[in-house]
Amino acid sequence: MSSPPGSREKILQCAKELFYQVGYQSTSVDDILRQCGVAKSNFYYHFKTKEQLAFEVLELRIAELEAVLLRSLRNREMPPAERLRAFFADIQQAQEEIAKRGGCPFGNFAAALPNTEGDARYERFRLRLSQLFRRLEDAMTDCLAEGVAQGQFRSDIAPSQMAAFLVAALQGLLILTKTHRDTAPLVNGLSVAERLLRA
Repeated sequence: MSSPPGSREKILQCAKELFYQVGYQSTSVDDILRQCGVAKSNFYYHFKTKEQLAFEVLELRIAELEAVLLRSLRNREMPPAERLRAFFADIQQAQEEIAKRGGCPFGNFAAALPNTEGDARYERFRLRLSQLFRRLEDAMTDCLAEGVAQGQFRSDIAPSQMAAFLVAALQGLLILTKTHRDTAPLVNGLSVAERLLRA
């Protein structure tokens, strides 16, 4: 039998959901504490600032995506086309399980960053998100390249270019899913992507 989560874990999980559903800028420390029922002194015992908490939430989200990549795009036990389909299915299922269709947690974080340069508080978020999106592109590129070599995917577009396009298209589809609160744009868009990739 697992023990109940401690105050640090409660804060992280509540912040993770509120940042996703409400937005980083619109969520205050008091909102998080109200949601998880933890005293403010406990918050500042575990986290010096809201920014530190947000960065740890981002790392949690990245670990979740890495797990998805390992069982889909990076899973060499499946053929490339099946790996890509599994990745798309994971993204789609995640959105279907969210009552408000919250879009991409990484896209949401990126949208909350200010455009001003030189703010160290936000620059590390931007760099980490940039690194994350590049890792996603790399995983997609490797899967597509293998699929091209096996004759599963079209060969007239470089896998790296197609991967960059698919990551960008996925972000757009998730924005539409969030805006419409409907997974239809995501489902239809991913179906079109699969058809466009076929050899």
